[in-house]
Amino acid sequence: MQYMNVKRKIHLKKSHVFAGLGIYVALMLVCGVLISACQKRNNGSIAHAVEAWDAGDYQTAADEYERFLQVYPTGEKALEARFQLANVYYLNLHKYEAARLHYREFLNQAPSHTNAPAARERLAEVLNELGRTYEAIAEYENLNPRDDQERRRLRLRIADLYYDQKNYSQALTEYLKVNENAEYDELSEQALLREASIYHITRNQYKEAIPLYQKLVAESSDAKVQRRALYGIADCYAELLELEQAIQTLRQIRDETEQSYITKRIAELESRKREAAQARNAAQQR
Repeated sequence: MQYMNVKRKIHLKKSHVFAGLGIYVALMLVCGVLISACQKRNNGSIAHAVEAWDAGDYQTAADEYERFLQVYPTGEKALEARFQLANVYYLNLHKYEAARLHYREFLNQAPSHTNAPAARERLAEVLNELGRTYEAIAEYENLNPRDDQERRRLRLRIADLYYDQKNYSQALTEYLKVNENAEYDELSEQALLREASIYHITRNQYKEAIPLYQKLVAESSDAKVQRRALYGIADCYAELLELEQAIQTLRQIRDETEQSYITKRIAELESRKREAAQARNAAQQR
């Protein structure tokens, strides 16, 4: 009898163990299903984000990326989602502060990622949109491209930001870096136009502006740039009272649509020449 009681207890314990194992296995299966469903749902968030972006529904795309990042804030997929989300906020929705936060977090998590240079440059652009110009310049400075043309392009961008801030001395320094040891190209042209403008219009340093305009006339293949530079040279000579030089410069402009203005401008300069000559003669007769 005692033996039968012991055997019954052992059997009950085994039953409890098996029952517990069954419950555990069932729970694990449920957890697995839930995890799988969660993963599918969040993978679906990325797919839905891409679909929404393709359809031009940018707010929905942003919402889907945000939903994914709430569950998976880190990891390779999260980096890709965060980068794309920042792009949507910046390029499509123009929500610059939201874009700034996600670009910054992307760079904090993966400063050496292949998309890091693009993220940093766009962060600089976003900061500029937010009016934080000097922070934008600092981000551009943190970019250190090996390609010389890329380096010059970024240096021109930095120079333009200083120009926009009316920090003309620093802008000139940066424009010079764009042209340093470089053959004439589109970047050179943009830098020279800004340099000439600073000396001519902002600082009234006409002698310094003239050779820059002359280089543009000689090197540019763009007729509009050449015409703009010739007008600049003529204006500078006129301000320096070298009126005949100003007239001769204006006569180099062959654009038919400009001839009416040029004729009028030359007449004004000829009048100033006569007045100057009369003033000299009167002074000599005294």
